[in-house]
Amino acid sequence: MNTSKFKNEPLGRLFSYLPPYKFYIGLALISMIISASTSSLMALLLGKLTDLGFYEKNGLVAIWAPLALIGISILHGGGQFGSNYLLQKVSQSVLLQVRLTMFNKMIHWPDETVQKEQSGRVISRYVNEASQALSSASEVLTVMIRDSLQVIGLLLVLLWHNWQLTAVTFIVGPFLILILKAVSSRMKKLQTTNQETFGQMITLLTEIYQAERLVKIYNAYKFEEERFSHVNRKLKGLAVKSKVVQSLGTPLTQIVSMCGVAIVVFVALIQAQQEMLSFSEFVTYISAMLLMLPAIKKLANLNGNIAKMSAAAASLYDMIDIPVEKDPGDKTLGRIKGDVEFRNVTYQYPTAERPSLKNFNLKVKAGQMIALVGASGAGKTTIINLIPRFLIPASGEILFDGVSQNELTLQSIREQISLVTQDVVLFDDTIAANIAYGAAHKTSEAEIRKVAEAAYLMPLIESLPNGFNTIIGERGSKLSGGQKQRISIARALLKNAPLLLLDEATSALDTESEKYIQASLEELQKGRTSFVVAHRLSTVINADLIVVMDEGEIVECGTHVELLEKGGHYAHLYNIQFNDTSKQAEQS
Repeated sequence: MNTSKFKNEPLGRLFSYLPPYKFYIGLALISMIISASTSSLMALLLGKLTDLGFYEKNGLVAIWAPLALIGISILHGGGQFGSNYLLQKVSQSVLLQVRLTMFNKMIHWPDETVQKEQSGRVISRYVNEASQALSSASEVLTVMIRDSLQVIGLLLVLLWHNWQLTAVTFIVGPFLILILKAVSSRMKKLQTTNQETFGQMITLLTEIYQAERLVKIYNAYKFEEERFSHVNRKLKGLAVKSKVVQSLGTPLTQIVSMCGVAIVVFVALIQAQQEMLSFSEFVTYISAMLLMLPAIKKLANLNGNIAKMSAAAASLYDMIDIPVEKDPGDKTLGRIKGDVEFRNVTYQYPTAERPSLKNFNLKVKAGQMIALVGASGAGKTTIINLIPRFLIPASGEILFDGVSQNELTLQSIREQISLVTQDVVLFDDTIAANIAYGAAHKTSEAEIRKVAEAAYLMPLIESLPNGFNTIIGERGSKLSGGQKQRISIARALLKNAPLLLLDEATSALDTESEKYIQASLEELQKGRTSFVVAHRLSTVINADLIVVMDEGEIVECGTHVELLEKGGHYAHLYNIQFNDTSKQAEQS
């Protein structure tokens, strides 16, 4: 038997987590053998009672028979409890490991994968499919092993008592196999579609929850209700179809099985009339067959659960098998001085028609503040994302202190960088925890306070009853846009990396807050190389070098004064903003 193929199957891969739990599995197997053997004992006991109690009229039977029945019931119940408990313990331990594996893979995905994968589909795999693949695993394994052993044990009893009758029962075997195969195939298809639809529902709910103000302002209640109802109805239809298939498989299996019983009874009665079968043997035989039917029913129902588990496991491993980020090289760096160089760097997004960056060349000296300006889509943010290797250049290379990015580990690259973006990411935790994110275990209160002061956060913090320990809500929902941005800036300042990336870092700030933060940033940027993307040119007037971008290329380079004197792209952008600002001031 070729086991390598099975190991590559989704369920086979799930079973590869089991070896560390072989002790518990062994105990569960013993419990299942005990539980399964009680059915055979019950059939044999009933046959013996027919002879001893009714024909031989043995008085001790009236005492020992009830005790024997109670003893068999205790063995059966104890075996069931032991196997259920032990296998549930194992399945939940495996579920924990699988979810941890999925999480570790997800947080190491490349940026392009994160942008491509729907968040709802990812969450569905954690919430729905991981549970489906493993939460019912204990029940599936219990039925698969215990009831199979029960059927085998009862079949041995049947063979021992009358092999001719037993041979008759195998007539229905091929019909049972065909029914189970058809049900399994259909259930697996329905379950795969159900998982995809469930992921769509989670994505839809996430979008609507985050866009609740947009829904209200555009009166889009009806539109969103229809969108949700469509997905909801689809899930309902799939659930009904799954139940129909599963419910249809069970009675068909029972009908075919009962046909087998009917044939056996017919043949047994003929044998009894010809004195080929005693009454006690007949009772033992029929008892064994009737005890076997519930086990066959459970095994038939198991088919649908296995199909669900298989589809869910396949979805989990589709996620687990997504390639993670790979280190470009194996070199590591200590703290760099801050020299950065771009050499003929080109990058094009997978769905874009043209490169976002074309043969980009730039030398930056340690400690310089570099401002990247230009129209939207000029390539400014692409440069910011290339420096920490969120994006990988199609050609060319980026160097840190003369060492190519391609020779370094990702950790070594990213240790050099602090990042503040326009879209602030905050967690449902305290202000202090958000500032010290990633370094909470080694950051003192004094250090947190220092960067909070530099980011002009102290007036806010001192106004709150719990100060630094104030919970800010999901995505910082209890804070204003400017307050969120200041926490993000404080977080970047705390890291104190030699490279500072600011992508519209002051865009959400009011004029007064911006004034204080600009002063703080100018002080803290000393001795640090800074790349600043800004649409408001007033925030980058003091930059050492202003790089004007257009369609992925540098069109101008120089200081604020030099570029104004040139009267080119930068001067045009500056004059537009200056005139707009003047008009707004006059109107106010």
